[in-house]
Amino acid sequence: GYREIKFLDDSLAASYHRAMELSEEIKNRKLGLVWFASVCANQADRRLFRAFKEAGCWAVLIGAESGVQKNLNAIRKGITVQQIKDAVRAAKEEGLFVHVPFLIGIPGQTKEEFLKTVEFACELDPDVVNFHCLTPFPGTEIYDKASEFGHIIEDTDRYTYQGAVFVPYTMTRDEMMELRQYAFRRFYSRPSYLIKRLLRIRTTHDVSVAAKGVASLFWLWIDRYSLSKAG
Repeated sequence: GYREIKFLDDSLAASYHRAMELSEEIKNRKLGLVWFASVCANQADRRLFRAFKEAGCWAVLIGAESGVQKNLNAIRKGITVQQIKDAVRAAKEEGLFVHVPFLIGIPGQTKEEFLKTVEFACELDPDVVNFHCLTPFPGTEIYDKASEFGHIIEDTDRYTYQGAVFVPYTMTRDEMMELRQYAFRRFYSRPSYLIKRLLRIRTTHDVSVAAKGVASLFWLWIDRYSLSKAG
């Protein structure tokens, strides 16, 4: 009886052939599903996005993480800024809803570099962005070598993508929280974005979602630490 599924694979297109074959089978079998998938910017192109769309995919998440090549290299992302631009543009041109997450707290990342990333997010203009705090889980290289890059706050309650449990030497935790809040305000307060969202309202559900978005934006503007409290 399910009508929508999400592929919990960080990159469904890691095998281009497999992703294409999967899309074709969903379409050919007339499963009547709508679905959501994540892809890496250097593994998908317009042809694949078109196949996704024709098979019922309505949204894709493209993990950008940063708009600064130095920061991408620091986390060994394996992609370029241009590849991010190309992937987001291709997905949008094929009519997919595009979600793009970014990171704050990358080792060596400066305030200026994060602000460049915020402007990069605005330039891409996807449907949804998020600004997560880099969170080094046990077993990862950044966790094992944390003292080389910054320090970890040993507070399990903060071990979320909002809690800023890892603080690089180039920032303070307060700076990270303020920059993250600024990033959300900067992206979601743009008149062009607000108009685009208003024009998409079609149902009472859309109205409800829009109202919640307005409320969240209101709190972002009046409460300096609303994000850190939420984390």
